[in-house]
Amino acid sequence: MDSSTSTIILSGEVPRSTLSQMSARGAVVRLATGVYTTDTSSAPERVVRREWRTIAGRLFPDATISDRSARTAGPVDGTLYLVYPHNDRVLTLPGLTVSLRRGAAPQPDDIALPSGLHQASLVRALAENAIPSRARRGALSRRLTRHELGEWVERVARFGGADELGQVRDQVRTQAPLLGVSAEDAGDLDNLIGAALGTRPVSGLPRSLRQRALGIPYDAERIERCDVLVAALQSVAPQNHPAAPLEPSILPFYEAYFSNYIEGTEFTVEEAEDIVYRGIEPTGRPQDAHDVLATFWLVSDLAEMRRLADGPNEFLELLQQRHARIMEARPDRHPGLFKERANQAGATVFVDPDLVHGTLIEGFSRLDDLDSAWERSVYVKFLVATVHPFDDGNGRLSRIMMNAELDAGGQSRTIIPTVFRDDYIGALRRLDRANDPSVLIDALRFANDWTARIDFTNTSTVRAQLEATNAFAEEGGTERLVLPPFRHFVAAEEEPLRNKVQQLEESGNPNIQTRIAEQRAMFDSSMNFDTAENYPPTLEL
Repeated sequence: MDSSTSTIILSGEVPRSTLSQMSARGAVVRLATGVYTTDTSSAPERVVRREWRTIAGRLFPDATISDRSARTAGPVDGTLYLVYPHNDRVLTLPGLTVSLRRGAAPQPDDIALPSGLHQASLVRALAENAIPSRARRGALSRRLTRHELGEWVERVARFGGADELGQVRDQVRTQAPLLGVSAEDAGDLDNLIGAALGTRPVSGLPRSLRQRALGIPYDAERIERCDVLVAALQSVAPQNHPAAPLEPSILPFYEAYFSNYIEGTEFTVEEAEDIVYRGIEPTGRPQDAHDVLATFWLVSDLAEMRRLADGPNEFLELLQQRHARIMEARPDRHPGLFKERANQAGATVFVDPDLVHGTLIEGFSRLDDLDSAWERSVYVKFLVATVHPFDDGNGRLSRIMMNAELDAGGQSRTIIPTVFRDDYIGALRRLDRANDPSVLIDALRFANDWTARIDFTNTSTVRAQLEATNAFAEEGGTERLVLPPFRHFVAAEEEPLRNKVQQLEESGNPNIQTRIAEQRAMFDSSMNFDTAENYPPTLEL
């Protein structure tokens, strides 16, 4: 914060009498010994959170943000770690502890901040974090652990490349003695950098760095999000919608129709029916027509949709094969070939091309941690979407992979209708940008509930069912996707339970309504996604 707009006053900056008068009339609030603020309306913790740079910079103008704070350029778990050329010291402020250790003064490559502090250069930050330190009483250690330091080295390699990392290594060798880093500690950092460059075998590496050393680097941040999703899926209620027969069924038609529509390939239902069932291609749109047709061919191939990968290499091959099929009419989008250029959607930048293989392989290894087909479907859908491994067609492919998991597990597929597009995209962004998987899980659960309730085997009524639930409504309107009454179709697995409900209804038992409600709860989780309003399922027996 600019000193001209700061609310901080230090006791040595104004006469003692003036400060006493201001304190007596409530014009300042004391934050620590000799540290005051003129912001009397905000909580002291909020003032410190806003002005910690000003406070630390004016008290300790030769200090450098380093050690564990270097990686975040600020406080970590309520502590700001500074290196100070004069003495060790601890300053306690509301909501923040400033921990200073005696060390080297600011170096030429350190960044001078307006507040008076310096930010450690990358070279200094890595070198000083190579000095071992111990955690005390369950708190974080002052400096990064070797595992954390290795992950940081891997990140530098991922974003800066081999040339930058090589320069960092050369500069560490020069600067380490000036920073008080021993030859042994600097040598350990040198080994970590050598492992990242693939020039030195090193044991005890963090997994991300070990995989890079093996030549299959991955996007560690994306995998962390995958791990967050796995943990969330393991803790939520199960989802169980046994699949209806897909023969006869027009579910694959509507799956292909909606999957293309929400990606911008927009046709009327009648035009899509002409393309799929009559071979009539709309004038001037041959590639768009083939997108719909190719998706339909794939999702209506029941043997293909029940094929899952047994290992990571087969998973990569399966992705490439399916992508080649749905993108066959667009050779300029390189069907079946992983991207060579980075891609993004809005503010979301997807996995770097050099990390696609490694991230998909690492992500695939998490599938074994999930038990049900529905859990696996949500996970694999996100994995493919967040990697975005191809130039185009990633959204359609991710939904195909999702439904293949459901098909193989005997579960109802999940369709994302037009009206639900914004909810679905927003849920993906929430996980990708805020590490919050709950919205995606709720969204895909609701879409799965909705799909399971539509009777796709009844070709004469399915269009009316879809319209009644607002499935075709365009985004930006007031319509929301609503659940229909429970579907007419009864899967073999559900028939005994349905019969039990019917027996209860005919029994005349005074507690019948309670018991029926208990049975109905076993059919599915009927919750309106938008309003969280209960929609009790209607059992049509």
